[in-house]
Amino acid sequence: MIFNAITLRGIRGSLVHGYRPAASCPTWAISRGTKAGEWALSATVEGVNAFALRQRPLLFTAPRKRGLWCFPVQQLTLTDDARSLRATLGQPEY
Repeated sequence: MIFNAITLRGIRGSLVHGYRPAASCPTWAISRGTKAGEWALSATVEGVNAFALRQRPLLFTAPRKRGLWCFPVQQLTLTDDARSLRATLGQPEY
């Protein structure tokens, strides 16, 4: 496999449910997981909408040079202070 160990890092990501923002992610990092097709997100968050974070489908989006990264959120854990999160993501959609 070509990308056995890859990490994407960035700024200005967001979690969205449809067109509704659930949280903004000022800094984030995505690593390829151990299972095929699984990615792990760790991010700082602000502007958290707890109700929207519980809705599905929930997507993590982040700008890139041409377009957006867009990953479906499979599982999400928000820290007690609601300042950071960890999530399991599926394959990028586009």
